[in-house]
Amino acid sequence: MLKRIENILDTLGAAAVVALCLLICSSVITREFLGFGVPDSIIFVRELMVLAILFPISAATSRRGHVAIDVLANHFPDGLNRWVAVFAAILGILTVSTLLWAGWLDFAKQFSRGSHYGGDLDFPKWPSRFAFVVAFAFVEIRLLQIFWVDLKAAITGTPAPATV
Repeated sequence: MLKRIENILDTLGAAAVVALCLLICSSVITREFLGFGVPDSIIFVRELMVLAILFPISAATSRRGHVAIDVLANHFPDGLNRWVAVFAAILGILTVSTLLWAGWLDFAKQFSRGSHYGGDLDFPKWPSRFAFVVAFAFVEIRLLQIFWVDLKAAITGTPAPATV
């Protein structure tokens, strides 16, 4: 079920990149040849960037696809590396929990106030805040799963799977 949701989030992230390309190209073309731009295109680009960047993070986390520095870790024994992975998962959980809480507070504030961006289309602020919360909620779920898998691997002395 989680893989299916991550595939949907990946697809939405890819669709956001395509929408960004179309929006930017159409805005430049209409501004250059027709003398006007797409209304609120800067706001939409900013909002679509949230989807394009944050939605694929959960899938990258499940594949352990984040940037890693192995210069020192390659010299550690396997047992120590397993415990380092557990510690890294704990730090990730704490960091993402903080981002998730702050994102939730911002979403609740924007939604309750009914805040909108200034512009022609009067676009509300809460959809991107909600997307932020959704994206980091799934990253949190994946990090908790990775913590559990890595903790079991560290305790039993077996290698952790490359993909969760």
